[in-house]
This record gives sequence, structure tokens and C-alpha cells, in this order.
Amino acid sequence: MSDRRLVIVRDVDKMDAASLERLAGYARDPAPYTCLVLVATKMARNSKLYKAVAATGVTFEYTAPKRNEYAGEVVRLLRDRGKRIGTPAAQKLVDLVGRDLRRLDSEAGKLAAFVDAADQVTEADVAAVASASGDPSVFELTDAVGDRDTKRALRLLRRLLASETPYGIHAMLARHMRALVSARALSARGMSPDAMAPEIGMPPWQVRTVVRQAQRYEPSELADALRGLAAAEEEMKTSPTDVGLVIERWIVATAGAATTN
Repeated sequence: MSDRRLVIVRDVDKMDAASLERLAGYARDPAPYTCLVLVATKMARNSKLYKAVAATGVTFEYTAPKRNEYAGEVVRLLRDRGKRIGTPAAQKLVDLVGRDLRRLDSEAGKLAAFVDAADQVTEADVAAVASASGDPSVFELTDAVGDRDTKRALRLLRRLLASETPYGIHAMLARHMRALVSARALSARGMSPDAMAPEIGMPPWQVRTVVRQAQRYEPSELADALRGLAAAEEEMKTSPTDVGLVIERWIVATAGAATTN
């Protein structure tokens, strides 16, 4: 019985060209008694529909944070609740919960209630409250090693070992270190990330991350890392030492080395 009717159209980007053309025509002169909401996963800004909607109404773009921006989102979520949290504690929450913004928002609310009158949320608070239900990816581990974030890499490894085989983790670490070696060498030749993508066997966006990470290591460190992985594999297969511990030692020796750029 309201003055306006709300109409929501989802998956607009999946419509055919003729339907989009008709919708763009309507958006230029919409019915005054209707509030039309168009939802799309992707929509080119230079499309007729986007331009028509932007001229007549309003447009909103919601993009997921980049992988390294989730800790900043946690800081914002706690700040909105009148609390402060350091980046290490925020990253720990991301490691525990995963990159689901709804879950992170829920956990931020729990943390704010847990600390009560306190102004600061600590890593201990995160450990006490957060539910470790986010399943980490082995790629998060390889990125942590590439970024030389030893503490985060060890935390991710312990969680991964609960669901992944140590040998699979070892194989992915070896793959990533070989990519770092290749990126370091090809960068020295002046090759761009897009050009080296086929050589490394990764998409350009991933190669750009690898190139950045490779600069954190000296070439000799990367060579030592590969030799260390070969030695770790032999120890994992022939020694009674816990295989997870073998990988932990390699991470500390590699990512935790003192020499960085």
C-alpha cells in the first residue's frame, strides 16, 4: 500500500543484448511510482545500461578486499564499534576465521563485547574468542612464505596440517619457490610480469605478486631455499622426525632469515 513499488532484478549481467537494450531505455525514463534495483556481478561502466542508470539514478559498486586488505577491514570493523586492534591481531583473526566479511563482522562484534570496557583488542583476546572455522588455503601459506611473514606462515601451516598432507604442502612450497627463482631471474633481464607469465606458468596477476615477493630474497637465499626443500623431502621420507616439524624448520630457516630487501 506504499506510494512506490520496489522491484529488484538480479543477474542483470546474464541478460541478452536485446533485454539490456530495453532495460537501458526504461532506465532513461523510469516510472515515477517504482523503485527499480538492478543487481549484477559485473557491468561495464561504458555500457548503455550503466550510463543510463548513473544518469537517472545512482550506482553502487561493492568489491571484495584484496587478500592483503582483510586485516585493515578488521581494524575498521572494530573501530566502528569503538575499539582499537593492531594489525597483527587483526591478521590473526583473518587467519582464524577466513576471508568471509560476514563472519569477520560477526567475530568483531563478539570481540567488542568480550573486551567490554577495554579500548584495545589484543591477540590474546582474538585467540580466546574467535572461532577457527575458516579453512586456510595452501596458497595463503605460500604467500606468507613469499612475504617472509614467518609467524603467519607457521600459524597457517599448523592449521593446514589438520586437513592437508605434508607432502602436498611441501610440493606447493617447492612450486612457489621455483616461481620466485624464475621471477627473480626474468626480472633481472628486464622482462615484465605479463611477459614472464607464460614462462612461469601462472596468470599475470599472480606473477605480479610473485615478482614482488621475489625481491624480498637474495638469489642465494632462493637457491638455499630450494636446496633446503630437497633436504626436507628426504628427511620427511627417511627420518622418524615429525614431518610437520620438518616443514616448520624449513619455513623458519627460509622466511625467517635476516637478509631482506
